[in-house]
Amino acid sequence: MTPEGPGPDAPLPAVATDAYLRASGNKVGDQAKVQFSGTELTVRIAGSVHALPTVSTGRSGAQESAGPAGDGQDGGAGGGRNSGQAAGRDEGQRWSGALLFDLAALDRALADADGDPLEPEGWWLSTRPGSTARVARELRENPAVEQVQVRDEVAERLRGDPLGAGPRTALTAIALAAAVLAAAGFAVSAAGAARERAGEFAVLRALGAPRRRLAQALAAEQGLVVLLSLAVGLVLGAVLTRLVVPLIVLTQDAARPVPDLLVRLPLGQLSLLLAAVLAAPLAVVAVTALRRTDPVPALRAERGE
Repeated sequence: MTPEGPGPDAPLPAVATDAYLRASGNKVGDQAKVQFSGTELTVRIAGSVHALPTVSTGRSGAQESAGPAGDGQDGGAGGGRNSGQAAGRDEGQRWSGALLFDLAALDRALADADGDPLEPEGWWLSTRPGSTARVARELRENPAVEQVQVRDEVAERLRGDPLGAGPRTALTAIALAAAVLAAAGFAVSAAGAARERAGEFAVLRALGAPRRRLAQALAAEQGLVVLLSLAVGLVLGAVLTRLVVPLIVLTQDAARPVPDLLVRLPLGQLSLLLAAVLAAPLAVVAVTALRRTDPVPALRAERGE
């Protein structure tokens, strides 16, 4: 006895990814022809999703793949206790998305068409709260189980090292080099500004202006310039980071990860870096302005003597 389902000639319902709809030109409610190991079936697109777990969204992948997903006590997604996935490329080797089927209904349709049924390649399991580690350990100790993946373990690994050692080291080196160059540039600019205003400061000191007040005025002037420059650089850096980093973080199949990468700027480390860049020109200004020099040569140079 088998549960009642669609007749032999009825289209098989399936859920399509957005990539499949774009590649095929279909929409929800349309019917399409799908090949399963040489057996052609008519499917009806009953719904759409952005992506399907375990199905690559990049340029590589099997021409056809099937993997069950549990529902109810077994967890997972898809109609019924089992579901099958078909994923592949078009003739131009461009990724064409994937379809999600109820595995039992799919096997019945294949049997009606004298095709070979699909065998499950994996199971999705849900566990009671607090028992995930124990269940994973028992499954890994079972010699009949080839591979066990725990969602929490995968998420923790990706959060701990989302970029990989190579890209992370390169980005850190680039950030430090940019900070050093910015600090050096600001310091040179501040020293030049102090040198240009040496005559003006000599006149003010001769009139009795405190050296400390002159240093504070020059520091405020240069600090404002540096702060504006850092603000513009921070905005541009944040925009470029959000645009570039998702392009260089790829899966082993050279595809964009699913779900999409979440870019977060480390505010604490970023604040320390900006403070270090700001401190360099201010230190140069303070040393230059507070240095005890004879104002007479500067006054003579100011008068052209």
